[in-house]
Amino acid sequence: MVDALSRARRWLKAPSGRIIDLRPAHVVPDVELGLPDGSIAHVGGLLVDDEWRQRHLAADLAVLTVVRRRLLSVTGEQEFSFYRYPDSADELRDYIATKWQHTHLDAVTHRRAGEMMRADPDARLWLREQVAIRTLLPEARS
Repeated sequence: MVDALSRARRWLKAPSGRIIDLRPAHVVPDVELGLPDGSIAHVGGLLVDDEWRQRHLAADLAVLTVVRRRLLSVTGEQEFSFYRYPDSADELRDYIATKWQHTHLDAVTHRRAGEMMRADPDARLWLREQVAIRTLLPEARS
């Protein structure tokens, strides 16, 4: 990824060229339940394969490397929450199994989500993923 960022830097047109780095801020998304009183109950996290954890770490290290080499600088960074709203714990489990290759909803979190929803039918289940967006600006070429 360091090589890809270095190449992308060469393609940028001054003065407004930027690289946008948009990806999960944290490796493990949270399963939560929004309760009718406005509070949020943590249901659990997802199981993430080591391969995904390593890819996430490698991406962080690549950005750090190009910044240390003064090829790019981070000029803006922000996190935001991205939500998915399934109608049931089963729908959430099936969605994750179908769409995500390296992440799984474990049986304990699945069961807990179902139990909590049955205990409070007006509650709303969701999956919250923290996403980071960074703006990378090329450093002056030497």
